[in-house]
Amino acid sequence: MTQQEALDILKMGHNVYLTGSAGSGKTYVLNKYIEHLRAHDVEVGITASTGIAATHMNGVTIHSWCGTGIRTALSDWEIEALEEKQYLWNRFKKTKVLIIDEVSMLHAQHLDLVDRIARSMKRNDAPFGGLQVVLCGDFFQLPPVSRESEEVNFVYHSNAWREMDLNICYLEEQHRQGDAVFVNMLNKIRANEVDEEMIDILKSRHNAVFEGELKPTKLFTHNIDVDSINEKEIVELPGSAKVFMMTARGNPFLVETLKKSCLAPEKLSLKPGAQVMFVKNNFEAGYVNGTLGTVINFEKDGTPLVRTLSGKVINAVYESWSIEEDGKVKAEISQIPLRLAWAITVHKSQGMSLDTAEMDLSKSFVAGQGYVALSRVRSLAGLRLLGFNNTALTVDESIYEYDKQLKNHSHAGRERLSKLDEAARREKIHDFIITAGGSITAKKVEHHLKVQKSVRVSTYDQTKKFVENKVPVEKIAEERGMTQGTVMSHIEKLVQENSIDPFLDLEYLKPKDEVLKPILDAFKKSGDTKLSPVHDILKGKYTYDTIRLARLFIKG
Repeated sequence: MTQQEALDILKMGHNVYLTGSAGSGKTYVLNKYIEHLRAHDVEVGITASTGIAATHMNGVTIHSWCGTGIRTALSDWEIEALEEKQYLWNRFKKTKVLIIDEVSMLHAQHLDLVDRIARSMKRNDAPFGGLQVVLCGDFFQLPPVSRESEEVNFVYHSNAWREMDLNICYLEEQHRQGDAVFVNMLNKIRANEVDEEMIDILKSRHNAVFEGELKPTKLFTHNIDVDSINEKEIVELPGSAKVFMMTARGNPFLVETLKKSCLAPEKLSLKPGAQVMFVKNNFEAGYVNGTLGTVINFEKDGTPLVRTLSGKVINAVYESWSIEEDGKVKAEISQIPLRLAWAITVHKSQGMSLDTAEMDLSKSFVAGQGYVALSRVRSLAGLRLLGFNNTALTVDESIYEYDKQLKNHSHAGRERLSKLDEAARREKIHDFIITAGGSITAKKVEHHLKVQKSVRVSTYDQTKKFVENKVPVEKIAEERGMTQGTVMSHIEKLVQENSIDPFLDLEYLKPKDEVLKPILDAFKKSGDTKLSPVHDILKGKYTYDTIRLARLFIKG
């Protein structure tokens, strides 16, 4: 199934299990669907089985979202107690669509518990209380964590899975790896068809040598060595480290959730020569989650300059991770979107696309672990293999058999979809928006498309048009599908080029005097225009975004 076909099925309001091999674009489809729902004012709950996966979409863990915490079972009395929590009651009342990402790591009993809570909260005995539920994942990825004595119960063993009339959308295009031989090799692992030819290919990457100075990121199956390797490498570089501290705002509990889930560290120490990895997607700026590079210098404002493996030099400005609900940001953290990248765990690499990686799979202890690690790499040429064992190249036999069923269901769903012409699809999509209490007129999308139509208009001029219409930074970011940090970098460039005048065109963005004055005084005291010294002088009272905005109003 193609991404567009899966999107059409989602937009019609069906319960869906969205799956496909690593790199098939599952997260991309989810984000496009979220964009569609928000454009039509349909409230969506964005969750995942793990915190790391949740941050990829500015969501929270499903356990946090539905109020269960770490509990796997609740009594009727305990569910009644949840209903008395006003914020939870309001959340379920408003939500029309629930997304749960990375369900391969979710236990069956967890999904049944979410179903039970939703039915109770919605006062509706239909599966999940009548919510449209979108499950996403790949059962060939890491399974649910369980004790040795416990049997692994994937979510497809749950009662909820059987009762929710799922449409299977199995994405079969490949968007991460461009290496046909490597893609075929990964598909052979999924199909349980590992042969001598494939093993010979893997052996050819044993202790492979890479050109250039950049070292491949070391992937480990255990946590124990990762921090020590990164710390050892950064200490050995000459000079003093420049430190970047994470800033935060919003609900303290949600802020802590973001900090634990985000791959960017609270304290980031960098030196020229440090090997780093971008930990966020920003296609506009030219990097994705997993792009490798080397710090070559620091800008005047203190932000690092990174040269990627392809030779592109990127100014790694602050980015934000947030948790949103009811169209409002409940918590937000800001940090340079980098982490040291001499080493990382296989678990934390999920969702990444690495340029180069070194891995020792000889200690693999879970079926499918080798596939997860290998599928992080873009191509065979980017792989250095130190060893592997039989477990690394195996997949769970039951997963292999079930995957064949999923493909058959997906093909049948694609056939049903093909029988609907464009008008019929559009009608069903509109019907679901109305049923979900949304708006048919997607004003935000229409405005965004009008701006995008003129292909000759640069990305900076597109931002300038929003500024001319006095649109706030957060709204520009929302309309353009960017981060606020990227929008600010556009505005700064336009000011530098004298394309816009901060004291005229940006007056509407100017911070209040009680905020602006202490920040400008701090810049004067620092004797420079760098952000970090001012942030330190002000003892973290204002976010980097606020300081950055105030900097535009420094006279002469």
